[in-house]
Amino acid sequence: MINKRKLGEFKLFGENTVVKAGDILLSYKNRNQIKKTKDALRLNIATSADYASEKYIINQIKNTHPGHSILTEETPGLLQKSNFEWIIDPLDGTSEYVRNIPYYYVLLALEYKHKLIGGFAYQPELRRLFSCVKDTLPELNGIQIHLSAEENLSKSFISMALPKSIMKEKELDGYLALIKAISPRSYKIRSTPWDVEGLFNVAMGAMEGHIVPNSVTTPFYKWWDVGPGILGVLSAGGTVTDFYGKPIDKNNLTRGLVASNGKIHKKLLDLIQKTYLQ
Repeated sequence: MINKRKLGEFKLFGENTVVKAGDILLSYKNRNQIKKTKDALRLNIATSADYASEKYIINQIKNTHPGHSILTEETPGLLQKSNFEWIIDPLDGTSEYVRNIPYYYVLLALEYKHKLIGGFAYQPELRRLFSCVKDTLPELNGIQIHLSAEENLSKSFISMALPKSIMKEKELDGYLALIKAISPRSYKIRSTPWDVEGLFNVAMGAMEGHIVPNSVTTPFYKWWDVGPGILGVLSAGGTVTDFYGKPIDKNNLTRGLVASNGKIHKKLLDLIQKTYLQ
């Protein structure tokens, strides 16, 4: 059992770590180099900034919480037997970062016995820090945030991830049908390339829902992309499920993701199941 004092310690550590890692990313803006390409088109990349940010976070965890397991995007082999596991994305939005788009993130989450208990997301150029720990309201720059109380889909802002090239034709057709179904039934549809931002937008009441399509072959997102935001929504009192209404399974991210204020969740699932899952 993790007591309130310990959660507070994790919160302070997580906040300080992502902010300082963000400072490292800023320092690399004029001297960044591509270090690794992850696909044949050389579009999915890792840079010297990714690795510098990750190295700092890993060292901080090892020095402050020795024995904790670490799951990170760029460096495998850090998992070990522990009740605690830190999940790192040192630069969420590398492609945007190298194109001088300022909305990228440093992401850090903490699990205890495979359950999320801490989530931290920092935008260095905007100096926006989202932070949450289990059983307390999430915060934006130290101020508590709250869900929207809207119950009507027709008055709701819905964030929908845009389709990607990895989708099979049937998946793409189904998702376009879902967009077509939600569009006239909601107030507005918006999109963001960062799923953690869509999730925290729900947690802070800026959006009533956020939807990410599934792909039976390749997930749209990795656990380090969404872990902090999932906890943010849940900590605010919202709902996060897959397209079938089940909790998101870290080990199977191919079933889609739906987050909401809880009040419109069933309406979103009904539309998904009548269109996309048919």
